[in-house]
Amino acid sequence: MTRELGADERALYIVLEALYAMGYVEKKKDEYIIADRARPLFINGGKDYVGGYIPHTLNKLNAWLELPQIIKGEKIGRRKPDNISAFMNAMASTPEEDIQEIVSHCLDKKKDAKTVLDLGGGPGKYSKVFVNRGLKAVLLDTPETIDYVSSEFELADIRHLTLKKGDFTEDEFVNEFEELFDIVFMGNITHIYSEDVNRNLLMRVSRLLNKGGMVAIEDFVRGRSPYAEMFAVNMLANTEAGGTWTEEQYRKWLKYAGFSNIEVLDLADKDKQLITAFMEK
Repeated sequence: MTRELGADERALYIVLEALYAMGYVEKKKDEYIIADRARPLFINGGKDYVGGYIPHTLNKLNAWLELPQIIKGEKIGRRKPDNISAFMNAMASTPEEDIQEIVSHCLDKKKDAKTVLDLGGGPGKYSKVFVNRGLKAVLLDTPETIDYVSSEFELADIRHLTLKKGDFTEDEFVNEFEELFDIVFMGNITHIYSEDVNRNLLMRVSRLLNKGGMVAIEDFVRGRSPYAEMFAVNMLANTEAGGTWTEEQYRKWLKYAGFSNIEVLDLADKDKQLITAFMEK
């Protein structure tokens, strides 16, 4: 095994013995075998999968170590992920059943949708499901993200999926689109930014929707998600002004941007919520 992995024998032995002691591997004679209880942790796309998220979690810990300085008032800007591969693989580790649930809710709300803009869509898990459900999708993200995911996640080869480079925090990004959309999907975006940035972003989104078009926001909503407060600490450590926001704040931003028929839905695991709102027909 050490030869196949190119591993140090002493180091591998110590780690495997620790995993055996914790019950994650079983030992038969001189062989170590992954335990049944641990297998779901490494099945890509499964509900309990952690493999894609571990490197990103280790990156986040570095930021958390600076919390004492941040609490004393030292300001930071938004951190770029130390490793775009780690960040994208973490985003891609969202369980497939969660993605399917969210897309189903979107299409139940907007049954006549034919086009969708996936803002900050990263590895394209949502875009691919929208395309598989018969929509034409545009995934917009930063240039370095698009360069990476187009090949590593084979998004460039997907029919009816267009990859677009841009910065949705800039006013000019709206002018780069010739078409309007039936749905603008915003997954895990609003926690990165301040109230002002989110309000202005929703104003831009309203300009990209057809009449009767829908915005769909997936995120942690304070007062409804049990993880919202803790996740806000992560945003404190990793962003300039990000956080998690209440239902009242989302409703205020959406009404300001001209949306109505605002609904907040608790997703199946209740970790996050889906907020939908519509432009006038």
